[in-house]
Amino acid sequence: MTEDESKTYTRRNTLRLPTFDYASACAYFVTIVTTDRRPLFYNQSLASSVVECLLEQRERLHFNLYAYCLMPDHLHLLIGLTPASKPLGQVIGAFKSLSTRIYWQWGEGILWQRQFHDHIIRNEKDFYETVEYIKQNPVKKKLVEEWDQWKFTGIIRT
Repeated sequence: MTEDESKTYTRRNTLRLPTFDYASACAYFVTIVTTDRRPLFYNQSLASSVVECLLEQRERLHFNLYAYCLMPDHLHLLIGLTPASKPLGQVIGAFKSLSTRIYWQWGEGILWQRQFHDHIIRNEKDFYETVEYIKQNPVKKKLVEEWDQWKFTGIIRT
């Protein structure tokens, strides 16, 4: 790495847009993956506790939760930040931290991979396509025949 590159390099493998304000009030499609893609959420008690944690964090951190799906080894979220919300990284970091502490009732170590993937929702079509993708994830993985049969999927109307 050259000296000029080291001055601008702020994060390993960052996919963040350098000019975008991640504290801005908009919607994001977020994917969080378990460490080593371990299918920990086949444990229904753990999965229920993590979903409950997510719903509590929504209230505590003042973000909108439009859709979610907790799969055996990852979590999809469609969230909207509000003017009262923290930046996206802080919201996800707080959830990951608290849900990891909950996980320690069943296992040891790190629950989630270090980073997360996000996609900024650009328009209404993108929003509804994302909701449909989240809903159909357990169907696509052949966990259920209809999306609403998966206990850990939620569509929240605000």
